[in-house]
Amino acid sequence: MTVSLILNDRVIARGRVGDLPDLPPAVAIVYPVEGRPFEVETVRTFGQRWFGGGRPCHVVDLSDHRRQAAVTRTPLTCKDGGHRFRATIDVGFRVHDPALVVAKNVRDALPVVYGYLTDRIRLCAAQFAITEAMAAQLRINQELAGEIRLPEGVTIYHCKVQMEPDDAAARHIQELAEAQRRARLSVHAHEARVGEARSDEYVEDIRAEGRRRRQEAERAVLSGTRLDFESLIREHLVRHPDETVHALELLARVREAEATQHELRDERHAAMVKYLIEQGVVREVDLPGLRQGVLGPSASGTGIAGVLERPDAGQAASFVTGTAPRGPDFSGAPPAAVQGDAPVQWGGSTPAPVAAPPSGLVPVYVVLDTSTAAAGCITDLGNALRSVQTLLANSPDVAAAVRLSVITYADGADVVLPLTEVSWRTGVPGLSTAPGCRYRPVLRRLHNLVPLETERLKQQVPRVLRPVVFFLAVGQAEDDAEWPAARAELMAHHYFPHIVACGIGEGRVRAVQRMATRPELGVVAVEGADLAQSAVQFSVLVQQTLLHLGRSALAGRMELRLECPQGLRPVAVEQ
Repeated sequence: MTVSLILNDRVIARGRVGDLPDLPPAVAIVYPVEGRPFEVETVRTFGQRWFGGGRPCHVVDLSDHRRQAAVTRTPLTCKDGGHRFRATIDVGFRVHDPALVVAKNVRDALPVVYGYLTDRIRLCAAQFAITEAMAAQLRINQELAGEIRLPEGVTIYHCKVQMEPDDAAARHIQELAEAQRRARLSVHAHEARVGEARSDEYVEDIRAEGRRRRQEAERAVLSGTRLDFESLIREHLVRHPDETVHALELLARVREAEATQHELRDERHAAMVKYLIEQGVVREVDLPGLRQGVLGPSASGTGIAGVLERPDAGQAASFVTGTAPRGPDFSGAPPAAVQGDAPVQWGGSTPAPVAAPPSGLVPVYVVLDTSTAAAGCITDLGNALRSVQTLLANSPDVAAAVRLSVITYADGADVVLPLTEVSWRTGVPGLSTAPGCRYRPVLRRLHNLVPLETERLKQQVPRVLRPVVFFLAVGQAEDDAEWPAARAELMAHHYFPHIVACGIGEGRVRAVQRMATRPELGVVAVEGADLAQSAVQFSVLVQQTLLHLGRSALAGRMELRLECPQGLRPVAVEQ
């Protein structure tokens, strides 16, 4: 489509202007003059009489023109340079200077008008984002509001531009709006969840406050009541009469545990008295006074009474006389004669029979937390080591299949008992607390010790079973982000150990789960348990497990089995 401003292709005589077809309402006759500017004659075609004449001329259209067009060939890039606008132009124009039109030979007005407008629109569009199409439209329409005279002799007297994103940009804007809508919905959903969480916390606080009030009331009622185990079971039966069988089972287990402790204590006392009699430190006439005055009364037929009232107590015994030897360091270490299962030789010098070597041997490492968090149970942990010594010394067949080491840790790690076969002569290390609580040093120490000592044992016996580590956690690890890597390095070794993890400190469930090599090898103290009592239960756990390990090692196989005593529970069991 074109808009011709010069109506004749070549100059014609003035008298032939009327012969031109489809003359517009108003035209201008432009006469070329040699060496001078064009002469212009304005003619109204309607009712105008055409006079003849032979002067050559051009006929220029002076009427108003209106056109609408879409800008498609010129890219209207927005501010970000990646998206484009689409523009529709409604323009009106006329010739204001016919001589310029002829001089510049403007045959078609549209390239001149559209070229000017698209340049202006393109410059304006580059100042706005793709989402600001309306603002760009207002700006360009303000700039093109008045008459605009072009140097080609054409005047733009009307121009309205409609701006909108192109199809690709429209999809981008729609996706952006959708993303913003989803973001706002997410914010509202988050606020709703926060409100629900705060409401739940408020309700839980109310419930916790109610529980605390009830517990305080119960403590006030029980403050004058005797709180031994039997009284607690009776109180439990009052509240839960349907659990009588369970309560009686608990009471029986407590009685059994107490009896076991008394037997262990009496066996130690008995071994000490045997040693004193054998070495000549105590004479036959001193036995009644030793029983009543030094060691205290005990039940007839058990423990010390069983030693001092043996059947041959009234018979003469040949003792080695002389200077009293140095007594045992108080782990109660008597001579080797009391380590076996054979009876003590009181009157002769016949040696005890030598036990057959075990089919297998298992290294055991007891790792104890001696940080300040363990101050409330450090004495009980020391007693636990003495109980383990008593157990192994009284079971020499099991002791022969076990090599025991004790490692303590706080800020660092110390081997307080190197790997050894436990007997009465084994010195039990003393324990004391220290600041700090880090797992990584003790895991690194195990990584260095376990392979080295396993290789050493393999040179001594034909079969060494996989090592076992009893890891006691009381305090919160200060290197919680670092020690898992040290544990992974230990477990990656060919001689990696089985780790039995026991947590008796508050909130040690997660640490035990991460430390134990298998879920069934992790135990923790029950909620609200006393720290010292939990240390005693840890001692019982170690002793029972050592018995199973030693007896299975005697048969040449590995059986690591845990039996949780009262006060401990597996971490896999939720309360």
